[in-house]
Amino acid sequence: MNASGPSKECVLLDRSFPPHPAMWPPPNSVEQTPDKNSSADDASDPSTTHRASQIPEAEFPSGFSLWFIFLGLFLAVLCLGLDRTIVATAVPKITAEFNSLSDIGWYGSAYMLTSCCFQLMFGKLYAEFNIKWMFLIALAIFETGSIVCAAAPNSTALILGRAIAGLGGAGLMTGALVILAHSVPLHARPRVTGAIGGAIGIAQIVAPTLGGAFTDYATWRWCFWINLPMGAVTFAAVLFLVRLPASATNTAEKKTLRQLLAKFDLLGTVFLLPAIVCLLLALQWGGTEYAWGDWRNILTLTIFGVATLVWGFIQYRAGPNATVPMHIIKNRSVVSGMWFMFTIMGVFLTLIQFVPVWFQAVKGISAYQSGIDLLAMAVPVSVMVIVSGFAISKVGYYVPAMIAATILTSVACGMLTLFDLDTTSGYWIATLVLLGAGIGIGAQTPIIIPQVILTGPDLSLGTSVVIFAQTLSGTVWVSVANNMFNDGLVRELIARAPEVDPHVVVAAGATGISEKMGRLYPDSVDEILAAYGAALRKVWIIPVVLACLSALGVVFVEWRSIKKPKPEEKKDESGEKGMEEENMTDGASRSGTELEGEKVLKA
Repeated sequence: MNASGPSKECVLLDRSFPPHPAMWPPPNSVEQTPDKNSSADDASDPSTTHRASQIPEAEFPSGFSLWFIFLGLFLAVLCLGLDRTIVATAVPKITAEFNSLSDIGWYGSAYMLTSCCFQLMFGKLYAEFNIKWMFLIALAIFETGSIVCAAAPNSTALILGRAIAGLGGAGLMTGALVILAHSVPLHARPRVTGAIGGAIGIAQIVAPTLGGAFTDYATWRWCFWINLPMGAVTFAAVLFLVRLPASATNTAEKKTLRQLLAKFDLLGTVFLLPAIVCLLLALQWGGTEYAWGDWRNILTLTIFGVATLVWGFIQYRAGPNATVPMHIIKNRSVVSGMWFMFTIMGVFLTLIQFVPVWFQAVKGISAYQSGIDLLAMAVPVSVMVIVSGFAISKVGYYVPAMIAATILTSVACGMLTLFDLDTTSGYWIATLVLLGAGIGIGAQTPIIIPQVILTGPDLSLGTSVVIFAQTLSGTVWVSVANNMFNDGLVRELIARAPEVDPHVVVAAGATGISEKMGRLYPDSVDEILAAYGAALRKVWIIPVVLACLSALGVVFVEWRSIKKPKPEEKKDESGEKGMEEENMTDGASRSGTELEGEKVLKA
């Protein structure tokens, strides 16, 4: 044997030994994402993955630039959160000014309609075009819608402005998260993602008070004008400071118009848009404007079902050009994140809608006081969204946060079902704080999943489908809960107070119900309040079931670490790699006579 270096056989045997201790944990426990050229089915295979930090940290913005970018994106998401909720407090003044009580449902529905319809399309746009410019276009559309709303001369113009704002808003959240993914290293992303999620929580807290102040002391139009200065800061920050790396911008060869159109799955979009529109119309009409058995609801639900099936078939046949490519849909972590987001946000948005009803109707407090009491849930949500982001960055895994969110939310929703006329302040405060903590821990966790699992254009697509699940969740479950509440209230009133006209009670609303019914039915007030409590207990079943079902997302999601590799780990890896290359070089440098001699010895 040649003493100058180990033989080939020795090199092969060396590779069969366990790796050096510094190489542990195994490769799939450090930051990894699937290679862009590998399939999603291989995403869970450590052999087909590599480190997510493809971009050297030196290329990421830092210092003032990073902070100003974050401030701009934070304000953009804050605008988005305010715009979704602040209009609710202005609706009474708007309907009085425009004499448009019949349009009240469309002030929120027009926004949700366009936001849901174009959410997935924006994911495709971010995947195919320059991320920075697409975000600025979405922001410009959103601000245009805000201007139309603020200057609206009539109800029709206001509805049109809400639709335009929803179209722009569909691209803001996805764009903000994608820009952050290319501006911050992977191990630090949960912190900034949690802070961005905190903007939504802050909006939930301040929107009712801010909207009421504008409406009472200025004009409801300031509910929309306020978006302009914050949008201007965001526009300047993104335009002048965001410098995305070459890997984040699509610099491939120019495509013809036909190739470009093929990339956007126009045929699939033709079926996706009417499917979403029909679903939202059915949920808007069902049980309120028309009975569920009415031909209008049957027709819209039928169109939704058929169009969704056709759209799914088109996605299967379209391959990588689909609106949501099959390798994204097949990725179990992305689907698990979508499901977790769909269920946990369903819990949150349902409770935001109906806990104030319990406060005002059953406990008999004012709308303003109910908003104050709701802070018991809203504040923990905002705080824990940020805390969970820092905790995930520290621990290195996002799944424990999902587990904690499922447990805390399920327990708190179970406690919620015991709310009644005699519930003490201590009990409902503890319940709402626990709910807020659970929801806050898990609310933004699914958004981290595509940032860890996916790379390149798939990152935009994966983020958009998770945000789509969030948007659709509120629309679906709030409508389901509303129908369940109205139906349950009518049934309970018939059973408990047959002398009361249920339609009069429903039309009176929850605010000041005791005083209103005291004038109409003085001997039946207690029964009416009891009917309200019983109807709400049926509504609480929805968040209980959703919180428990969120566990399915936890079970099937992959455990991927986002921790930054330690310097000694990198050194050991490079050292072993160098030794291996040296061994191979030594073996290759030996003469043919030496190799022939080794063959004889082996024989």
